[in-house]
Amino acid sequence: MKRAILLAPLARLEFENAVVWYDEQRAGLGDEFRAEVNATLQQVLKSPERFRPASPSTHKIGLKRFRKYTIYYAIEPNAIKVVAVFHASRNPDELLRRLK
Repeated sequence: MKRAILLAPLARLEFENAVVWYDEQRAGLGDEFRAEVNATLQQVLKSPERFRPASPSTHKIGLKRFRKYTIYYAIEPNAIKVVAVFHASRNPDELLRRLK
């Protein structure tokens, strides 16, 4: 059975805010960010355990082009649940609360 990708509400908000911000910087850049996030999540779907643990219940994978962003996710039986699309300059305490 193929897993689905689910974004937690805060992760979806982070993702959409980043798309808007990048589009404000340059037309189309938000679409490029969206495409990289989607491609990265496809890698996760293929082999979710392959990427580094971030906590006992989550893993993480960094984006290549948009290097300041890391995707944090939990592996569930029927889904990959994205808990954060996190920019490195943000307060790490907020991220730690979500990874518990």
